[in-house]
Amino acid sequence: MEHYKFTVEKMTCDGCAAKVKAAAEAVEGVQNVVVDRKKKLLTLEASGDPVTQVIESVSATGYPTQVKTGVLKKLFGA
Repeated sequence: MEHYKFTVEKMTCDGCAAKVKAAAEAVEGVQNVVVDRKKKLLTLEASGDPVTQVIESVSATGYPTQVKTGVLKKLFGA
């Protein structure tokens, strides 16, 4: 299992955070999802490479999402 962190915009309430969590959990292989709406942060563990699927799933609910820069460097050497 690898740990991943994402920034999530437009979360303003606990309902928003719940939608983000559900969208992330819907991605196959994703576990231990934690959403911190105050920090605009989504953390999770996953097997495989869920980055694209998590971004698409969460963003589709209306909350723009992107992988945190440090994680991106680790994954892709960017």
